[in-house]
Amino acid sequence: MASSEAQTLLEELGKLEDLRNPARCEGKRQFQRFVVRADAELTRMDRSNLEELPISILLRDLGRGGIGFVCSHAIEADSLWRVSFLQHGFAIAHMGMVVRHCRTVNDGIFLIGSQFCSDSGLLYQLGVNPQMVGEGDKPTALGDEATFLAPSEVE
Repeated sequence: MASSEAQTLLEELGKLEDLRNPARCEGKRQFQRFVVRADAELTRMDRSNLEELPISILLRDLGRGGIGFVCSHAIEADSLWRVSFLQHGFAIAHMGMVVRHCRTVNDGIFLIGSQFCSDSGLLYQLGVNPQMVGEGDKPTALGDEATFLAPSEVE
């Protein structure tokens, strides 16, 4: 992320912190969020377009259930992403997430809230059919044998 872009994002985050109202989120979040400032990158869980580069983001808050961040790209709600948390330019952790909302803060700056989810690659390795991973996450009936494969059957 360019230093001028990062500075703009930090300034916008400062403005947003002044507007933070904990009572507004009461009852909506399952886990407490903590204010953090860190760099991260987003990549789509569906890597069908290999030309696509990771999107740089700046974390706003973090909790057990998800993250809030600012970004220079609008990201579609309910889309699946892998977030890589960076420290000194190196990825120190990766998590799957689903975008819950994307709000315009300023021209070209978006506030995005997301919820952590299982990584589609992990689900695949554990025998979940990859075509079912992104189909609206509708629960299937318990004991539905077509949903799961034995790990030995996964190629």
